[in-house]
Amino acid sequence: MFDDSRPRVSGAIFPSSRLIVSLDVLSRTVTGLRERSAGWRESACVWSGTRDGRVSDVVFHHELGDDCATALSLELPEDAKFALYKRLAARREMLVAMLHTHPESWVGLSWVDQRNQLCSRIGFWSIVLPFYGRKGWQEDEIGFHIRCDVGWRQLGREELRDQFLVGEE
Repeated sequence: MFDDSRPRVSGAIFPSSRLIVSLDVLSRTVTGLRERSAGWRESACVWSGTRDGRVSDVVFHHELGDDCATALSLELPEDAKFALYKRLAARREMLVAMLHTHPESWVGLSWVDQRNQLCSRIGFWSIVLPFYGRKGWQEDEIGFHIRCDVGWRQLGREELRDQFLVGEE
């Protein structure tokens, strides 16, 4: 269940913060994160897409390079980041979200998560799945965060309904 009692940044959510993802991309994302986590390490990926928040593809960190994953962390090397940016430029896409797993139920952003994003653009999403992704996609247990004008903001259920849409493209 979403814990709405935690303090949140009160920055504005901008219209460009909406995400629209197909069931296919969502399914590939959850499966990939769960498989890579293997029940014992963090895993991560990014969603690429268009400025209006339409997600077109998922790219897993470990496919770009050694993500140095451990039970509590992962890190994408600089050369892998540049490979990602080159891929995005070739496809004329942009980063719209980063997703990663945590070992237990807490789905907030740690200070390390907040400071080590691949993108700090206002409107960028950071989504955290608990239990290394083993439970699949259960929106009420996932942490949805948007980069706002004054930092990261974790979305409540009502905000999420307006900003995050799943469906066929």
